[in-house]
Amino acid sequence: MKIYIVTDGTYSDYRIERVFSNPEAAEDYKKWHNIDNEIEEYEIYDEAFTKEDGKKVMFIKVQGTVYPEAVVDIRYAIRPDMINEDRHSVSGAGLSDYRKPGVFTIYNYHYIPAEQWNEAKYKDKFTKSLYDLAGMAKAMFADGASVSDVEQAIRESI
Repeated sequence: MKIYIVTDGTYSDYRIERVFSNPEAAEDYKKWHNIDNEIEEYEIYDEAFTKEDGKKVMFIKVQGTVYPEAVVDIRYAIRPDMINEDRHSVSGAGLSDYRKPGVFTIYNYHYIPAEQWNEAKYKDKFTKSLYDLAGMAKAMFADGASVSDVEQAIRESI
């Protein structure tokens, strides 16, 4: 079964507006609300995730330095054709550096089955995710959260 997701905004303003089970309803909603973003289509998998050790996977890590005015220095680490060796998780995120108030480095990483790999798609998807995480972290810091509280929230959000 497929789902159709209507999103709006870009980067840190990017958000899911509504999820539909048929493309016509998604298209109607998009038109009615004058949304420019493309409708995203995803396959639903109801079976539990099982690790498939020995299968080829791709690894992607997106990292950026966050300043009060912008996220800069976005970097990608992509390692092709890794062999899955009992990964404990398929995704993760965190803070790797907190220099001074309002300046920190944030990252997210993901293991993708090699047969599903599409570099442009996953770079775009996980860069948007990085901006969302950066926005969440900035808001938490602005509200007085500690570094450990922000790190925990980021880890739990993935």
